[in-house]
Amino acid sequence: MSLKEQSEIYTATPKLIPDNVTFQNFIDGWVKGGFFDYFVNSSFVTATRVLLTVVINAMAGYAFGKYHFKGKGFLFLLVLSAMMIPDQIRMIPLYSMMNLFGLIDTYTAVILPGLGATFGTFLMTQYVRTVPDELMEAARIDGCSEYRIFTQIIMPLVQPALVTNLIFQFMWGWNDLLYPLLFLQSKEHYTLQLALAFFRDSDSVTAGPIMAMSLVSILPILVIFFLLQRYFVEGIAVHGVKG
Repeated sequence: MSLKEQSEIYTATPKLIPDNVTFQNFIDGWVKGGFFDYFVNSSFVTATRVLLTVVINAMAGYAFGKYHFKGKGFLFLLVLSAMMIPDQIRMIPLYSMMNLFGLIDTYTAVILPGLGATFGTFLMTQYVRTVPDELMEAARIDGCSEYRIFTQIIMPLVQPALVTNLIFQFMWGWNDLLYPLLFLQSKEHYTLQLALAFFRDSDSVTAGPIMAMSLVSILPILVIFFLLQRYFVEGIAVHGVKG
């Protein structure tokens, strides 16, 4: 539909392959609809959120997987229980918190609630546990610091899990509509998904540009997946067997 002319989209007998291929729908949505700015906004929000979350999940997974400390089991149980709480239940308290700190209509309010996603912590914990403790003990005997063990020994060995978590976090962050809808008010701050939601509700926009921008919105996820699919499949396979 994104490649069809308006007359073909609204015909009584639709065809899968358009008779006349047109890219005008992409031009109308990308340029006239201002989706370039929304694309940049989404890229910034998603990249910041994903990078911080992957780092936090890696550190938390390392702590839960290899360290022994008081209350570890209880804290990990809290992490698992947080996975069962829907985002909709947290909407009102989150909005109150962000409003209290003066963060409404800022990207900080969109990024903060998604940091340290509990699924990523669980995934990294299960994967880190598969790394033999003897490697860490040998590194300590050789004089390695805990930071060096984490960055140069543990992280390279759990690379498939890191990439798997990165793909999931990117997918969830890029497709996130709830937090932008809840916290963003200025149109110039809209993310791609939020702008697309309002774009679909507009009475003056036809189906062609809507379909074109919907297609554009899923392209980054496809690109990320196909670039990293080897690590993704490896991470899922090992986690499924040993997790």
